[in-house]
Amino acid sequence: MLTIGLTGGIGSGKSTVAEWLRKQGVPVLDADKTVHHLLQSDLSTISKLIHEFGSEILGLDGQINRPKLGQRVFCDEDARKRLERIVHPNVLKSMKDERAALRDAGAEFCVWDVPLLFETGFEQFVDEVWVVWVPRELQILRVIKRDKLSRSEVEARLAAQGSLDEKRKRANVVIDNSGSELDTVSQLKEVWKELQMRQRFRNS
Repeated sequence: MLTIGLTGGIGSGKSTVAEWLRKQGVPVLDADKTVHHLLQSDLSTISKLIHEFGSEILGLDGQINRPKLGQRVFCDEDARKRLERIVHPNVLKSMKDERAALRDAGAEFCVWDVPLLFETGFEQFVDEVWVVWVPRELQILRVIKRDKLSRSEVEARLAAQGSLDEKRKRANVVIDNSGSELDTVSQLKEVWKELQMRQRFRNS
């Protein structure tokens, strides 16, 4: 089974690409959803986070409140690294387990949708990397419009991610999402067709 690592940045359109791949019948394992599940249901992760950051990260329902946790670590690099040390190994294990189940079920392809693929080192666990790219200024304008944030707020969020220009240098495939949706879909169709041909050749 071939695993594609799909990444990008806020406002790049990565979710649009992931959804297109789902419509082709490709299983997409979403790292953000995995994190969400761990924060809701994994008692080991939950207890470690409470021990590390205190009960103030809990909501009224006694569960971890993601916005509160985000506020706690967003502007504190040391806190963010402590959070990552707790969460990332469990995310990796969960995604590996899901991939193994898909492989056992006979799946030919699998996508790991990971916003911080390079930042976490997860790229070493996939076969090739696809980066969804847009110019930085367009990225900023899209997020301002979508999330109703100020420019400085958007730039602070971008600073927590690697730049798309740097990520594209490390990609096997770059999807330029700066044009129309039709332009993006046209690129995806071409890349997907080529990938299927390569996989058939590999399996022959």
